[in-house]
Amino acid sequence: MSGARAIFDADAFERQTGGDASLRSEIIRMFIEDCPVRVEEIRAAVARGDADALVSCAHALKGSAAYLSASIVRGHAADLERLGRERNLTAAPALVAQLDAAVAQLLPELRKAHGD
Repeated sequence: MSGARAIFDADAFERQTGGDASLRSEIIRMFIEDCPVRVEEIRAAVARGDADALVSCAHALKGSAAYLSASIVRGHAADLERLGRERNLTAAPALVAQLDAAVAQLLPELRKAHGD
């Protein structure tokens, strides 16, 4: 799979949490609860044309996705944050669609890792 990135790098996440299974479980649980809310906030900010809200929401999602080693979601959130900072939301709807697709792949992987 040259060039392909995993939606969730469980090994990197394990290293990030120092091998603490309880910590990993809690972080995954919190992300599963928080991520849909963050994505909806991003979607609403784009619909309103609110660049400041987009920056804030995308930045928060970017950070939590990075800690989880969910690089694709992190990358889309970073791109949306950049658009907000540039105050050019023209490409934002397409990026939100890409974020939605990545989150739709990520959440089942996290639920599986969490044992749900």
